[in-house]
Amino acid sequence: MSDDHSKIRILVVDDDEVTRKLLREVLEREGYRVQLAASGEEAVRMIRREMFPIILSDIRMFELDGMAVLREAKKTGAGSVSILMTGFGSMEGAIEAIQEGAFDYVSKPFKIDNLKAVISRAAKHWESIHGDISAASPQRIEVSTKGLIGKSPTMLEVYKTLARAALSMSNVLVIGESGTGKELVAKAIHENSQKRSKNFVAVNCGALAETLLESELFGHVKGSFTGALSDKKGLIEEANGGTLFLDEIGDITPALQIKLLRVLQENELKPVGSSETRKVDVRVIAATHRDLELLVRTGKFREDLYYRLKVISIELPPLRERIEDLPDLVGHFLAKFAGKNKKPVSHVSDDGMALLKSYAWPGNIRELEHAIERAVAMTNTSILFPEDFPPEVIRGSLPASESAEGMSSGISSSLEDMERAHIIKVLQDVNFNKSRASDVLGIDRATLYRKAQRYGIDLRGK
Repeated sequence: MSDDHSKIRILVVDDDEVTRKLLREVLEREGYRVQLAASGEEAVRMIRREMFPIILSDIRMFELDGMAVLREAKKTGAGSVSILMTGFGSMEGAIEAIQEGAFDYVSKPFKIDNLKAVISRAAKHWESIHGDISAASPQRIEVSTKGLIGKSPTMLEVYKTLARAALSMSNVLVIGESGTGKELVAKAIHENSQKRSKNFVAVNCGALAETLLESELFGHVKGSFTGALSDKKGLIEEANGGTLFLDEIGDITPALQIKLLRVLQENELKPVGSSETRKVDVRVIAATHRDLELLVRTGKFREDLYYRLKVISIELPPLRERIEDLPDLVGHFLAKFAGKNKKPVSHVSDDGMALLKSYAWPGNIRELEHAIERAVAMTNTSILFPEDFPPEVIRGSLPASESAEGMSSGISSSLEDMERAHIIKVLQDVNFNKSRASDVLGIDRATLYRKAQRYGIDLRGK
């Protein structure tokens, strides 16, 4: 590691002001960038907001102690190197700290030279795992999330984990239903990492037969099988120095799992039909919509490969669980397809937006994108109305399990008839003003749309 520590950030946590100032003076003289926290609570707030390569914390503090700070640092997944300071020569605290995952400890009163040596080892340890520490320590974690839309709490958590993954060279497993944007996450990690100047190579493991996928990934030599007329470099080698994105990793066969495990363990591969071993340096980001833990338990996916891939995991929520992001997503796709089709479509009507919010979107963002693209292509106005959207969206604003046909709630048809009649009566009373009808019925507009579709009520009053 370079002797220039000017970019390495250390969080010093101690409730004793004299100790805090002394540590800052000592560490800044060594070239480190130091931030101070006067309590465990303050440290936890800072750790959740910012990324610190090294955390130096006193173990004994009021309220939240150093062990709590250590555990919080571990929960973030940023890989911070934690060092705890123990007082009164207490070895029990030191042993507990190491068992909890601390990198090392220093005893108070500490010798300055010993402290500097421990910090230096911690910095080298971080760099050995995460690469050039000076390039991986911004004032705050800021990443480009181009293509990823949304400000919901669940997406903000995704962005935080994405940022920490970008600072690391560890493998990543992205989990989410089809259409949730797993490849966009993989690209964002790559483009914010130290490998951004190298290749990003994407492979859909579920789209190719086993023999073809093996040849695509590992390459082959001339004559290794019928049709192999020349040597071919595999996609793993194409990604050498960069990032390999393996989509639908849960679909690969046991034989390919073994070969991929060797790449991850030994950083080497053999092309199909070759006895030559080739070295590779590639970061793997895998993605799946399947329950890999279940596949591991049932013997269909190797446990050792699973843990090699899941060093860092990111779980993407389905669109139905972050429906508050839908207006932003709609606006993004409107702008995209209005420009593409050279149409002045500017927004979706209130009724149209209520309809979109009431639909379950089983195909997630991909389905929403296609729905907006179709609506823009078909409309002759500048506003999209409910009738502009695909029939399945208009028809099925609930998933099949919650639809009228699939419900087994025990509500009799007579009660349903009464509810239908009541909704129609309210709509007539307010001249089919849907906002007023929702207020009178005590439901939101999305629920009104669901009930109207369930009972076959025309909300336009025709």
